[in-house]
Formats: sequence, structure tokens, C-alpha cells
Amino acid sequence: MNKYFYPALFSKEGNKYNVKFIDFEDIFTFGDSLEDAYYMAQDALYNMLPEYKNNLPKPTIDYMNIKVKKNEFITMVELDVLEHEKRISSKTVNTTVTMPEWLKNLADNKGLNFSKILQEGLKKELNLL
Repeated sequence: MNKYFYPALFSKEGNKYNVKFIDFEDIFTFGDSLEDAYYMAQDALYNMLPEYKNNLPKPTIDYMNIKVKKNEFITMVELDVLEHEKRISSKTVNTTVTMPEWLKNLADNKGLNFSKILQEGLKKELNLL
């Protein structure tokens, strides 16, 4: 699964926002702004996935019935795993590609960028464009 949705309780404390997930007892985070807190909530979900791997709790859907204080609100936090990985990982890796020598020579003579072409081709094949 690539997308997860869990309700989180956001509470404003001064200029910061604390975040607690309703369906997880041990996932807390905060942010310096609402946008930062939301991103940190997504990051907290991302980081807990390996721990909960095959035992994810079912999201509370009727969270609107939960009473909140004046400085609190509940919203669903969406985590798109693939998008989050793209945002946090800029690491590149080397890979070996095998092709006919004549094809490599033609591409070299044209000054083609193998890495760029391979990345674009993989993204297209994986429907990421």
C-alpha cells in the first residue's frame, strides 16, 4: 500500500503545534507552524511504518465525534509513501546497465546522458510522469 490516512489531534501551544495520532499510542510530533506540524505528522507516520509493518491499526473514521478543546482540532493526515520518499531522499546510486556495444557507441557519439534517459524511461514505465 502506498497511501495511508490517519486522524491526528493538533493542539496549538504558543506558536507551535503538537500532534498526537488517535490510533497510535506512541506517535507524537510537533511543528513550528501548522504546515510544519502537518509535514512532521506525515514524517512520523512514515517512520513508524516499519515498526507496525503488518499490524497497522484501522484508522478511526468517526473522529468528528471526538470532543476537542478550544485550541485543538482533528484532521486526517495523508501519507503518500512514494511522494514522501521522493521528498526526503536525494541519494543517488550507481547501477550497471548491459547493452550491445554498438548501441553504447552510437549513444556516446551523440553525447546522450545515459542516467537521464534511464531515469526518464523508468519513471514513464512506472507511471510516475
